[in-house]
Amino acid sequence: MKQVIFLAAMIVFSGLGPDAARATDQKRPVSDVLIVDVNGDLDGFLDRMKRLQGVAQRLGLAASLRVFRATFAGRRSGEVYLYWELPSFIAFAEAETRLHQDAEFLAILDEMEKAGQSFSSELLTIEVTRE
Repeated sequence: MKQVIFLAAMIVFSGLGPDAARATDQKRPVSDVLIVDVNGDLDGFLDRMKRLQGVAQRLGLAASLRVFRATFAGRRSGEVYLYWELPSFIAFAEAETRLHQDAEFLAILDEMEKAGQSFSSELLTIEVTRE
């Protein structure tokens, strides 16, 4: 039975090809994209994100934080997006672990909650552009 499972797995994985292998490479750059409800206070949110970037720098994280607002986006116009750009999935996992153990980071999240601000959605992306 183990041989049948192994053979089936080999057939499936060999059929995925090199693109699938690259798409799961843990060393590829990753962007963590969060849709934000700023509860009408974009300036307050931006101030908190500046402080959050300071926490990331203090912790020595290889992360870049940027905030965007959608324009010419139909019903999504005005929506706010937070982008965490990290060099790899491994760096993402390390950053998440270290941030969630940091008192200042947790205090900023608490301030956001008290201000009625939240992250309504999150997705991790990797670039797949062919060179």
